[in-house]
Amino acid sequence: MQARFFSTLLVDFFLVAAPFLFIFLQQKQLKKSFNLKEAGRELGFKAVSLKQMVKKTALLLVALVAVAYLLDFLLSALALNDSIRVVEAVARLRLMPWLLAWLLVVRAVAEEIFFRGFLVKRVGVFFSTVLFALVHLGYGSYAEVVGAFVLGLILAKAFQLNKNLYPNIAAHIAYNALAIGFAFGV
Repeated sequence: MQARFFSTLLVDFFLVAAPFLFIFLQQKQLKKSFNLKEAGRELGFKAVSLKQMVKKTALLLVALVAVAYLLDFLLSALALNDSIRVVEAVARLRLMPWLLAWLLVVRAVAEEIFFRGFLVKRVGVFFSTVLFALVHLGYGSYAEVVGAFVLGLILAKAFQLNKNLYPNIAAHIAYNALAIGFAFGV
């Protein structure tokens, strides 16, 4: 259990630290001093009114849930839905609620920083989404990879349009919470 948490911690540290390190090195090369606030803004941490935050988060969450249900239906109709593997993996985490909470919140934030805030600007929506889908191979589920790809496209496009990570982070956490609740039968 401790080894799993340690590896999770390392992955999340990389997902957050790598973009900031890249920006730091980029600033150093340009002979500029590193400013953490400026780096955060470059990654998409920009002020947004509560009203706009709620509106953008709600729209994004509705889109994610609607598309996830559509994908579930299509994959089931094609007899390709193996998402039970994901449900089983999440169910095992019930024994480690602290790890589940970490993955629910910290991993979602880290993924948004790395895949949307950092990669979308550098490699584009498609390639950042392909990489996002590939990191979901660990569940051993084709449905998870397809879902991560399609939902990742929505998250990447939303970030590209909003140029703000906050709605993405909130919608990602809310979506994961709904998915975990569904897996636990809540």
